[in-house]
Order: sequence, then structure tokens, then C-alpha cells
Amino acid sequence: MAIKVCCFVLFLSVFQWTNAQFGSIGLSVGMGGIKSEDDLLSVRGPCPQNTTCVPVSSCPLIEDLMDFSCFSSDRYFHRLNQLICGNVNDEDYVCCPSCDCGKVFQDGMEQCGQSMVRGVEYSGLGSQPWTARVGFTHKETGNVRFACSGSIIGKRVILTAAHCALAKPEGYKLSTVVLGEWDIGRSPDCNDFFCAPPTQAIKVENVIVHPGYEQKIFRHDIALIILKEEIKYSVTAAPICLNDKPEIILNERASLVGWGKLSGQNNVVSRQQQLEVPLVPLEDCERVFGESVPVNEGQLCAGGEEGKDACSGFGGAPLLLFRDGKHVQVRPRYCD
Repeated sequence: MAIKVCCFVLFLSVFQWTNAQFGSIGLSVGMGGIKSEDDLLSVRGPCPQNTTCVPVSSCPLIEDLMDFSCFSSDRYFHRLNQLICGNVNDEDYVCCPSCDCGKVFQDGMEQCGQSMVRGVEYSGLGSQPWTARVGFTHKETGNVRFACSGSIIGKRVILTAAHCALAKPEGYKLSTVVLGEWDIGRSPDCNDFFCAPPTQAIKVENVIVHPGYEQKIFRHDIALIILKEEIKYSVTAAPICLNDKPEIILNERASLVGWGKLSGQNNVVSRQQQLEVPLVPLEDCERVFGESVPVNEGQLCAGGEEGKDACSGFGGAPLLLFRDGKHVQVRPRYCD
């Protein structure tokens, strides 16, 4: 059932269509490998890129989805109906994508940096499944405060900032990492297409801080949080790739992902947010921060666009690039 749900998520969340987006055209299709002008396929509109209009019987994904257990309400049937691209001899045709999402659920075959929910400029539930919330528990009250973020790089390993991992809010202690979160105000997280699996709250076993970390100047500000249990990968919890090509391309667009406040926001937003910024020369940061925050070759500089800034709550959050068809976490050339 896990694979069915996965494919359902991938398939339906890519196509956020409305009836207004469909026209009416005719296509000549080949039946049995032989084209016939009599076989006219009446469709609502062309299929999106990387999909093909084929009979339902030739699309294993849709056949799996016809299992009623994949649906939780009538609205999912409506979404499925929107994927129909025509009809020939009383058989529906659908825009069928390829789906290898079952690999995410097979041990040893996980793919980093690839969300199971794909769509043009889609930034909703499941789009950044590698982002984690780092929690601190009050020693007396047991209240958990999520002051930082991190990213999944292994089944028990979270990459974050050293200043987050070593943070000691008054009366609090690093304790828990939550995976699979998107909207902290809802449980479970749902959108118009699917509901996500429950979030995973896993206790912290150990913290490994870069041996060269210097708190005052944020040199080598990097740490690994080791979890007590393995993460169960899902549509909302998956590993990010570490960039194996550390060369920085100036003006390349990067995305900061987390739950903090962005420029112009008075309060923290409950949903995961993304901020797109350009990578810029270190000299830009040196001019802005001056001597107050020394900038060194082990760091990189991003941002500088008017009205775009991460104000607070993004400590430890991943800065991501999209390269070679996958998301990778940025690291500077001298991070080793």
C-alpha cells in the first residue's frame, strides 16, 4: 500500500488543473501500433510535459489508484477525473507519467534530493521533505521549543548549524528532531490532493560539532545531530543530497527552507516557507556586516535583494540548489 499511496501523491499533486485549462482538440492515435484516421481521440487538452495520453489499462499507476483504499473523499475522484485526456471505444485515456517512487520505500534504494511531489514551481506539502525541526525541551515543564532547523542527510543524521546544536535557551536542552512537518498548526498535514503520514518525533542521541567551530565569528558553524532511531522515509521525510560540486556559481538561485519569519512578516508563519536568493561574492557580505561579523573563506554569501530577507528562526535551515535534476544542499569550497 505504501507504493500505491506514494504514486498517488506524485501523480495527483503534479496536475493542479481546472476545467478552464482544458480545451477541445482531436488527435490521431495508433491502436496496436497502426495509425488509423478512424481512431479519433477526443481530449480536453494536451498532456503536460513528461506524460503521455494512454489507455487506463496501459497506465499501472492509475490502475493502482482505482483501489478505493487510496482515496479518502469524493474530491480525489474529481482530481482523478481531471487527468482523463480522452476516450476511445469506451475506454478512458489518461495523462500517464512514469513513477519510480516505490524506490523511496525500499531499503538501500533511497534517492536523495528528489521529492515525490513534483510540479512546476510547486512549494507545498512534500516539496521539501528533507527539512527538519530541531527541538529543545524545558527541563522543568517539559515544554518543547523549536528554535532551529536542519536537514536529513541519513536515516539517523541531521545536518544543522553548530550554534543551533549547542544552543542553550534558559532552562532548555536539545532533545528532539521532528521530521515530516509542513504546517505546525495541523495534524495531519493535508492539501487538496492528499494527507501526509504522521510526523516523526525522534530523540537526540548525540551531537558532533566541527572541531574548528569558533562561536564568536561563526567559523565552521556546522554540526551533526545523531538520532536514537532511524527515520522512516516517506513523501514528507527524505534525505537531501550534499553538493559534490562545491564551486560557487555567482548569481545562481538558491532556496532557504524553514519555519522562521521572512521580511515583512510580523509573526511566525505556521507553514514551511521558502526564500529564493542569489549566491553573491563574499565581498558583498563583508561590505554589509563590516567588522561586526567577520567573513571568511569557509563561508558563502547569499541574498542582497530588496525586500527579501530571513529575519529570524531560520538558524540551521538548509540552503538548496537545484542541479542535475535534484536538490542539493549548498556548501562552500573550503567546508571540508
